Amino acid sequence: MIRKATESDAEAFCNIIRTSIIELCGPDHQGNKEILEDWLENKTVENCKAWIINENSNSFIAEKNGNIVGVCHIGHNGHLFLCYVLPSVKGLGIGGALLSVAERSVVNLDSKLIFLESTVTARGFYKHHGYIEKNKDNNDLNFSKLILP
Repeated sequence: MIRKATESDAEAFCNIIRTSIIELCGPDHQGNKEILEDWLENKTVENCKAWIINENSNSFIAEKNGNIVGVCHIGHNGHLFLCYVLPSVKGLGIGGALLSVAERSVVNLDSKLIFLESTVTARGFYKHHGYIEKNKDNNDLNFSKLILP
């Protein structure tokens, strides 16, 4: 089940992000402690709470058997800030379901273009869901997707 995140979800929201980065994003941080610490620095409960209550964005959580297993956060301007799942549910379609709900949540706000900066780990995920990689000549992992109502 996917639902809008609430302020009371902030701790679980943060834990999902941190766990996913640590355990699933090895190709990005390559076990480098400095890179990992920099990446996790702003992934705090306080920041997650601020993201969830921000009136210019939408945050969603996915639940399985009563447990929060995935999170997604998108700006009303179409900027997908994050989409993470726990390692135990990777490949089960939960990330794709979160992504779809996030996309639909902003298309009615006149955001027809969804854009994001991906990790190396998630590159295939976004391509699989119809996102087009931009700037292939440099090492930026920028993707976009046109969404029609």
